Amino acid sequence: MAKLVQLFVEGKSDLTFFEGTKFKDFIFILGYSVKIKNLRSKGNVLSNFEKFLKLQGKNIYATILVYDKDCYDFDSKRIEEILKKYKNSFHYVAIQELEAWFIADHAEIKKIDNNAKILKDTQGVTNPKVWLKDLFYKAGKGFKTEMGFAEHFAGKINFAIARQNNKSLDKFLSAFENNFKSRNEKD
Repeated sequence: MAKLVQLFVEGKSDLTFFEGTKFKDFIFILGYSVKIKNLRSKGNVLSNFEKFLKLQGKNIYATILVYDKDCYDFDSKRIEEILKKYKNSFHYVAIQELEAWFIADHAEIKKIDNNAKILKDTQGVTNPKVWLKDLFYKAGKGFKTEMGFAEHFAGKINFAIARQNNKSLDKFLSAFENNFKSRNEKD
């Protein structure tokens, strides 16, 4: 029986990405299934996170919060307070924005635009959404939104390549590979 992981995200594009085939295939091979909940539906993300943790069933093996640091209500102290109350919570924060993970897939970036400048470490990209918009526009692939990026990469991202170029993605994937041995960690 697959170990059930509860994944909390803070937006529709994050939800779309994690519901994609590449992530689902990755976790399936490792013996996990994932329930994904978008915390951005109503109210404050962290209040919703705590509320859902309180209601969470005992069958959840690990809980992950994927939360962009650029989110207007990001509060690391509040997150720490919440997590101290729950044993099976594994805290994970996507550095800057999830889109930095997409840029880290150099092979897919080159498929979009063979002339694209490849970034060795995508953690340092100040605004990955703008970077991706420029990439798609210059390649004549049209204007993409956050949702468009998530839809594109959900079925195409090469995790083996991308994790080499983004340490937060590598840490996230490693948590699954290491059976969540290191709990309550953050970047």
